[in-house]
Amino acid sequence: MATRAIRDLESGFEPPNLHLDLLQEQIERYAPELSFERLCKLIYLNTHTGFPKNKILSIGDKNPRYTFFIPQLLKLFPKAKFIHLVRDYRDNIVSIKRAGKLIKESGNIYYSMGRWSLYNRFVIKKQKQYPDRFYRVHFEELVRDPESVMKNLCAFLDLEYHSEILNYHKGMGSYFREEGFNTLHKSLQAPFDLSKIGEWEHDLPLRKAIRCEVLGGDFPEKIGYPPKFSVNLFKRAIIKLIFYPLILLGQFRFYLKILFYRSRRSMRLAYAILIKMK
Repeated sequence: MATRAIRDLESGFEPPNLHLDLLQEQIERYAPELSFERLCKLIYLNTHTGFPKNKILSIGDKNPRYTFFIPQLLKLFPKAKFIHLVRDYRDNIVSIKRAGKLIKESGNIYYSMGRWSLYNRFVIKKQKQYPDRFYRVHFEELVRDPESVMKNLCAFLDLEYHSEILNYHKGMGSYFREEGFNTLHKSLQAPFDLSKIGEWEHDLPLRKAIRCEVLGGDFPEKIGYPPKFSVNLFKRAIIKLIFYPLILLGQFRFYLKILFYRSRRSMRLAYAILIKMK
């Protein structure tokens, strides 16, 4: 099982690359007591990064899809903690539209608005169930005052803060090898950029920004993004009547994906197709 998992990972995903020889050696060493949890950790420990791995204190991974598997992840990794990174929904919409082709999304602003709401509502629901396992970070606070945010985050993770953390971009050059991946995450190769805050003000047409605000309801304000516009009740009703179905359609697409991800058979079929396409 472990050998097949390694082979599939190596042929199906890039970056990062796996240090296969060392990984195989460690798997053989732990073979008598190799659990799925340990196999996952060994794979993470033997992936290529732009930073030295002298002393591993914690393992982290970022993937928005994990949002819908929090209970399963806690079952597999009982000590897991979750960082809820949230960004202004309008800037998020602009970012997704810009990266649409690379992440295989249409860039439709109403789909993106629906997804932003769906993901964040789900995280907050789970945060109420497991309050000590979550730490919310606002993107805007991180960019404006990265040192304070990272100090608090390290404390949450029971890690010692080092100022070198803020120089993350200096190690990224050796990590990005695949062109599409490099383009999508090119901002990681530069320091924190204040221009990323409020991009929507010049990249999102006013009428669409107003629609998204109306369609978001009072939820954005609950997590730190108050309304910017005054819209009368009649206009609100018209916007919801015309555009809210698109929000629901976008969310329905993601609900289907969630069901798909939770089906082992469909995932295995999709994974087999992915490997052949590579």
